[in-house]
Amino acid sequence: MRFHYHAMRCPLISFLVTALVFGSPAWAADIDLSTGDDELLIEDDAGVLGGSDDGELAIEDEGDEFDLSITEDGVLGAEGTDTGASSPGTASSKAFSIKVDDIWAEAGHFYESDSPADNSGYFHTLISAQWAPVGNWEAKLSGRLDSYHETGDGDYDRTELDYGESYIRYRGEGFRATVGAQKVMWGRIDEVSPTDTLSVRDFSRGVLDYLPDRRRDAPVVRFEGFQGKYKLDAVWLPLFRKAKLPGRDSVWYPINRKKGEIIGLESTPAMSAAIKNANIDTNAPDTQGGGGFRFSGTEGVVDYALTAQRVRQSTPYFRYDPGRGELEAKYPLSWVYGGDLGVEAMGATWRFEAAWFSDTPVTRSNGGYTTTESINWATGVEFYPGDSDARVVLQLIGTNLVDAPDVINRESVYTFNGETSVPFLHQRWRFRSRFFIGVDKRDVYINPEIAFIAWEPHEIYLAGHFFEGDDGTVGDFYEDDSLLTLGWRAEF
Repeated sequence: MRFHYHAMRCPLISFLVTALVFGSPAWAADIDLSTGDDELLIEDDAGVLGGSDDGELAIEDEGDEFDLSITEDGVLGAEGTDTGASSPGTASSKAFSIKVDDIWAEAGHFYESDSPADNSGYFHTLISAQWAPVGNWEAKLSGRLDSYHETGDGDYDRTELDYGESYIRYRGEGFRATVGAQKVMWGRIDEVSPTDTLSVRDFSRGVLDYLPDRRRDAPVVRFEGFQGKYKLDAVWLPLFRKAKLPGRDSVWYPINRKKGEIIGLESTPAMSAAIKNANIDTNAPDTQGGGGFRFSGTEGVVDYALTAQRVRQSTPYFRYDPGRGELEAKYPLSWVYGGDLGVEAMGATWRFEAAWFSDTPVTRSNGGYTTTESINWATGVEFYPGDSDARVVLQLIGTNLVDAPDVINRESVYTFNGETSVPFLHQRWRFRSRFFIGVDKRDVYINPEIAFIAWEPHEIYLAGHFFEGDDGTVGDFYEDDSLLTLGWRAEF
């Protein structure tokens, strides 16, 4: 099948040919362009374009020459994962791009009179450059800017730069190797995944943000192997990166010096007095962060994964040292064995995930620090009511200490959480909400949001964050810090 046209005299045809090629990602996986003789050649080995038996579409031009070939080397593996295969000399491998990935601006008001803050402000942007110089190699460099502000009894302002995804990667036949900074988020359960232990937590805004925005990139060496419907993911963290905490004057800091409380621990009068006067040391050990393996696969309507990890937790656990009058952050190293399962049935996706931890930090009744075994588990369902665009996720999550000594920690914690997302008014608006509700103890967080989404990729939203709970819960710790927010965000 061969066509001849004068490109300079027929720009509309030029545009349509370009749209045809680049608008069909299923078969336009390998594209090669060059200039020189008056011909534009499209090789269609898959026969998608039809025409001649050799699958060749050539367009000749009296001006510049284009040699455009299309092959099908890119293959998808289990769960729609890119196998990493690519061909040298493709157009994508020659591309260089630099762009603003996202921008986010938000203003908030703390409406509780007991909150130490009156108003809040947040600004974020992420900029990245991506380059694939030769063959199967590619590189990416990203940087982010975050600015936090709170006004009230004590003003809090912090503006900082940080790295985002920044790596060098090689894609081979059936594998992908990456060295650099990435977010590694394993597991199947939304929001609170028991096997998601390699990722670095971000508590800069407490629990206000959705899961991807509560993670930071960390240095990794990663190998991903693909074989049909199976995948092996191996990760090593050569440098330990601790969780990102807000400044100590922020309402989201996990220690409230004014009340004498640590998030998640029930206070006693003696403990409260010690916390109010203690120094705080959040220094992390200068060591590797650990690593792990995750093997995943698909069998019919069942997706599954198994994982083994030896990892140092990024979230600090504060131990009180009476000798020095200091709260010292501990980052214990733990073995983690677990797995997750997903099943498509009855018009819904059913999920289960569990992990055993060898060393979970706890505080003895006498104030001493130790670790104990624990089991974290979660089960949930995701469905689209009436086959609509509305999405509903419901989950039950549990944490159980195993053979724990006499501790002040809660030995069993059960939480019911979920998320809903409902577009309405011709897809121009969206209602979305998250919630966490304690089952064994009153612990409430509700986050409703209404957003105008017609100006893609921009969103304008109004959201609320409501906290309430019994002593020793997250809801109680942030109970005075419920707020309303108005914001704008865009992803490009």
